[in-house]
Amino acid sequence: MTSGEPGIVDKEGTPDVFKMAVAELRKRGSLSTAIKEASSMDWRAERPRLDEYLEKLDMQPAYLPRVGELALWTTGFEGELAWNPTTKSIQIYSPTDGQYHGTPEWRAGVVGQVPEEEVMLQDLVETAPKSSGINYSGFRVETFPDPLSMDKSYSLHYRYVPLKCIKPFNAYEIFLQGIPRTQLHPSIEYAMTIMSSFSLLDKYHFQGTWPDASISCRGIFIGAELLAIGDAVRLHTPSVDIMVIDTINLHLTNCIEDPTSPQLAEEYKVRISGKVYAKHASKSRHDIHPQPLNPDQVADVFQTLGMTDHGSWYRVHEGKTITVSQDMIIGRCYEPDALQLLFGTLDCTLDVAGVLKARAYSRQVDHRIAEGKTWFWGDFRTQTLAIDSLNGEDVGHYSETRDVKMWRANLKIIDGDANPVDMRMAKIPGDPGRPSKPKSSFAEVGKLSKLVSTGLGGTDVSNTVSEAEEGSGQGMYGEDEGEGEGEEGEEEMNEEDQEEFVARLDQLRGGTEESEGGDWVPESKRPKHV
Repeated sequence: MTSGEPGIVDKEGTPDVFKMAVAELRKRGSLSTAIKEASSMDWRAERPRLDEYLEKLDMQPAYLPRVGELALWTTGFEGELAWNPTTKSIQIYSPTDGQYHGTPEWRAGVVGQVPEEEVMLQDLVETAPKSSGINYSGFRVETFPDPLSMDKSYSLHYRYVPLKCIKPFNAYEIFLQGIPRTQLHPSIEYAMTIMSSFSLLDKYHFQGTWPDASISCRGIFIGAELLAIGDAVRLHTPSVDIMVIDTINLHLTNCIEDPTSPQLAEEYKVRISGKVYAKHASKSRHDIHPQPLNPDQVADVFQTLGMTDHGSWYRVHEGKTITVSQDMIIGRCYEPDALQLLFGTLDCTLDVAGVLKARAYSRQVDHRIAEGKTWFWGDFRTQTLAIDSLNGEDVGHYSETRDVKMWRANLKIIDGDANPVDMRMAKIPGDPGRPSKPKSSFAEVGKLSKLVSTGLGGTDVSNTVSEAEEGSGQGMYGEDEGEGEGEEGEEEMNEEDQEEFVARLDQLRGGTEESEGGDWVPESKRPKHV
């Protein structure tokens, strides 16, 4: 389902592909179609980076922080983190003098950028030599502001830090134990506020049989973490079983046919499906002697390396696909070597109690959770986090800088469907005065907009007028395009000459009113008016 079809639009005038899909489902009775929001600048702009990022996740270890996740972080420390039995807390230990030097100044933050340089497992505890500076070899983390307040100034408190200064937020109880609550940074409780929230990432397919349907997604943010297809995640079961995610779906029950309704369906459910594995055999009436997976099968099942170090793995429910809600998921399952370096044990259940406590706290304080509900569902991650900026860029969906009409006009230029009105609406910088030679208003667009110039490069839009307008000999703004040809001293602007003038030189004021060359006339020389 593409958004190029006319009809149902959202509040910004962009075709609403989901309501259009529901309407088509009602018409056909059954439907299976890819979701493509070709008329949405948001969707078009995010495609290349999002596709590349999700592909890279398949090759990255589970312990690496991901963009958009919440994490515990500190600006830096010398030494290593170790358990101090005297204070019963994790503190900074110096191998040089054999002394403990207090606890790090932990705070919660949003991961904005990940390193361009490769990260090693050992970086969890000691930073390996890097060929690049910290702004390329480290993670950019921004202090998390209060999601329930208009004050987002904490987002300006950021730093590039090595991996050893970042810990999973799900494990906050472990790293913060022994620290009085009054001494915790405010961002810690701000992060706990959003632990009972989720948002879906990259809705790519719609299918259903009237009146029910489902939307397939490639990822989901649950609380602090991003989970994607292929991830091994821990389930809230007595033995904390492991699921390998196959699908992430938003189920729509009793879709609403009325396109003016603010809802797509009467009921929504998020369901994550996959095969589940446990470290203990569970008998069934069909398999009274279950056999563990062999090493080759373990390597084939889990993307996470070294899972054989956990011991034997058994299929749950004879290897059938199992479906759970987001409430059943605790978080990613880390590699055994990473668990050993982070927590000194292979036990992957240490943070379960903390995650459940944080969700309970969130349900008490996050007023965005509707009455009778236990989760806040955000349309996108930045809404869930309630942040206005990330990496110094405005990410607010309702930012005053959003000019949807301009974006839509630029998309038409890229697609080669632009008319003269679209050219004006695109607001591409140019000379509004009379041109001295016939030249497209967008001849220099390559220097101004990479996105638009890509479209211009593939489509001939140098002639933006109709045949009738061509016959009149006038350009888009009604000027005689033949006027001014052959003037002496005129040259094509090169890459170094990017200055543009919006008025003739004799129309521009020189200097200021108080300096020579300006328009200011001394009081004594001004003409008297009676």
